[in-house]
Amino acid sequence: MTTLEIAVQDAAGARTALENGADRVEFCAALRMGGHSPSLAAVEQAVAVGIGVHVLVRPRGGGYVYSPAEVDLMVAEAEQAVRAGAAGVVIGALTHGDTSLDAEALGRIIDAARGVNPGAEITVHRCVDVLLERGLPVESLIVELRQLGVDRVLTSGGARTAGEGVGMLLELRQIAGGNPQIQAGGGVRLADIPALSGLDGIHLSARAARRDGASGPGGGEEDYDVTDPELVAAAAAALTGH
Repeated sequence: MTTLEIAVQDAAGARTALENGADRVEFCAALRMGGHSPSLAAVEQAVAVGIGVHVLVRPRGGGYVYSPAEVDLMVAEAEQAVRAGAAGVVIGALTHGDTSLDAEALGRIIDAARGVNPGAEITVHRCVDVLLERGLPVESLIVELRQLGVDRVLTSGGARTAGEGVGMLLELRQIAGGNPQIQAGGGVRLADIPALSGLDGIHLSARAARRDGASGPGGGEEDYDVTDPELVAAAAAALTGH
C-alpha cells in the first residue's frame, strides 16, 4: 500500500492533512527554504492533532555537511521531538565532499531518537539525491541505509523532481524490497502520482499562498503558505484511483 505524506508547517496544516486523506505528515518550518527544524511548541501542537507526525531535523539550508555543534543541535532536537510525541524524525547528513552519508552523525541522531522511543521511525531525506545524482550505485546506498537502521528514504531518484526520476525510484524500490521504504518526494504534481503509486510512499507539500495583510517595511514577503485541503484531497484521490 502506498502511503500519502504531506509536508506541513503548523498544526492547522496537520489537521488539514488528517481531514483530507493523508496518512501522516512531515512537520517542519520554512518550507519555502527547503524546510528547517520547527519549534518544540509547534511540534507539540501538531502531535495533538492526532496524525502521525514526522519531524524534520535540519538546522539550516545550504547543504548537508554539518559542524560538530550542528550535529549536537540535531541530536538534541531529535530527542525533544520524539519526547514530544513525534512518531519519527526526518534527517540527513553527508561527509565532506558530499561523497557518502555521514554515518557517524546520523547514527548519533538515530540513537537519540530511539533512546526515547525504540519504535521511532527514521526517514533519511533528499540528501541522498546529491549522492544519486553523482552516480552512487543504488545497491551501495541501500546497504548504507540498512546498516543505519533507517525505515524510509525520501528521494526524487537523484532527479530535479520525482516525476523526472520515476525510473530510478522504481529501481530503488525493486532493490530495497521495502527495507528501507522508498518514498517519492520533490516537486510531486498530481499528474505524477499514478506513475509513482508503485512506491511505498508519496510526499508533497500541497501548499497554497495566502495574504492577510501588509507586512510593512522590513517584514518580508506579504504572502505565506498554508496547506490546501483541496490539493490534499486530490492527491489522496489520485493515489486511490477515485
